[in-house]
Amino acid sequence: MDIAKAREELKLGKTIFDMNLNVAYYGRVSTDKNDQLNSLENQKKYFCDMISSVKSWNCVCGYNDYGISGTQVYKREKFLKMIEDARCGKIDLILTKEVSRFARNTVDSISYTELLLKYGVVVYFISDNINTIYPDSEFRLTLMASMAQDEVRKLSERVKFGIKRSIKDGKVGGGGIYGYDKKDCKLSVNNEESKVVKIIYELYASEKYGLRKIGEILASRGYYTRKGNVFSDTTLKKMIKNPRYKGWYTANMSEVKDYKTHKKVMKPKEEWIIYKDNKGNVPSIVDEKLWNKANSLLCKRCNKWNKNVLNKEIYIENKKYTSKIYCIEHNKTFIRCASGKRKSNPVWQCNEYLRHGLKGCITPRLYEKKLDYFFSEILENEIEHKIKLIDLISNDYINLINEYDDVNDIKNKIKEQEKYKDKIFDMVLKNIITYDEFNEKNISIKNEILNLKNKLSIDCKKQYNENLLKKIKSVLHEKLNIKNNIGMYFNLFIDKVFVSKINNDRKYVNFEIIFNYKRENLKLNFNMD
Repeated sequence: MDIAKAREELKLGKTIFDMNLNVAYYGRVSTDKNDQLNSLENQKKYFCDMISSVKSWNCVCGYNDYGISGTQVYKREKFLKMIEDARCGKIDLILTKEVSRFARNTVDSISYTELLLKYGVVVYFISDNINTIYPDSEFRLTLMASMAQDEVRKLSERVKFGIKRSIKDGKVGGGGIYGYDKKDCKLSVNNEESKVVKIIYELYASEKYGLRKIGEILASRGYYTRKGNVFSDTTLKKMIKNPRYKGWYTANMSEVKDYKTHKKVMKPKEEWIIYKDNKGNVPSIVDEKLWNKANSLLCKRCNKWNKNVLNKEIYIENKKYTSKIYCIEHNKTFIRCASGKRKSNPVWQCNEYLRHGLKGCITPRLYEKKLDYFFSEILENEIEHKIKLIDLISNDYINLINEYDDVNDIKNKIKEQEKYKDKIFDMVLKNIITYDEFNEKNISIKNEILNLKNKLSIDCKKQYNENLLKKIKSVLHEKLNIKNNIGMYFNLFIDKVFVSKINNDRKYVNFEIIFNYKRENLKLNFNMD
């Protein structure tokens, strides 16, 4: 739609119901409960009836997101598909129930409606009677979006209050935990899954196997996570460290800092609530002796790794794409294969392919060298947008200052020489050395002190600062080299990557990249040959 022309027509008395428009609608519910789904079905019927009742309108599509929070746009697949279709010129008008269904974030509401206007698409919020084709809509939209956002904030506060009350009553919070079934804020042992939990503790406590090997053993026995994945090192480590498996109550270990992002952060250990449960809310699966033995070994191995691994960057580099790349066909992560023939040329493959070969998954395998090249080219353009980079560089700057700032060291050496001077004077008084020997040593000490003081002079400080600046520039140059730090930058910028093949050819790959910050998803094709 030509927005400027349409606004002129409105001034002449026309309405949007008189215009020939391609119309779509958007609906969303935040849970998959029956009453919510019924509400969505009613919305769909309402929109379809409304569009069909206007002769000049053409219904092109409906976009519906199920059981998804409105605060995080990147999780709303249909919403993003609608934005993409709008960009391609398939839509002129979008109908939606209200601002809170469209976005519960003021910034998102404004930015997406502005983006759609740039594409020549207007949004009509029916219940709020706001239509972005009118110039004054932004002010009203800001008010309504702010109210929706504030409602989320209040809801978040109510949830936090409820959690505190539950903790006080000893009720079990959080989601489901492997090995247990949860009902009415109590855990009960899941007989099938608890067998796997016991096997994990027994294998690890035997000191014969590492975490990765245990995951392979479980897979060979047909045991997988609830999502059907192989038990990863990270999952097994969390399970072994979880006190609930020995019958202890745990709470207040993490919290959601920002209701907009929903991201959790760990609390300091002194704020954790952990005690042996006597109310029957957390039954034990393994006895305390076995739990303690496994955790003692885990701590010992972690400390050994920390001491012996000289270059942890190598470990990070090998794990850079872990839990980040997903097969779009199975929604399962890609796993790194770097053993045997693949040692010099690692590849990343779908978990289903590793288990069943081409019968399990025909999504392309990804060569790590190609991935590094592909993402380094993309991230070169993103570097200027990430403020976190400043923190990384600042930390290196401070470390350099600490490393090369020897002023205090020089002052300490001067004090040592002064003490030594007093000491040899006492030796003369006690006839341990002669006066001539004293003079000789005293002259040497004075010269050493003079040299040290000269190092603190303006000229020396100038030279020192010049040398320091060179070091800092060298570090910054290295830190800003995307290709040499692809693992760090990939995890800094990118949240997830969805992979699919193109035209049934495994050589040609489609990437959908979701970033860690507010930015449109990026869709690109790539040749893996």
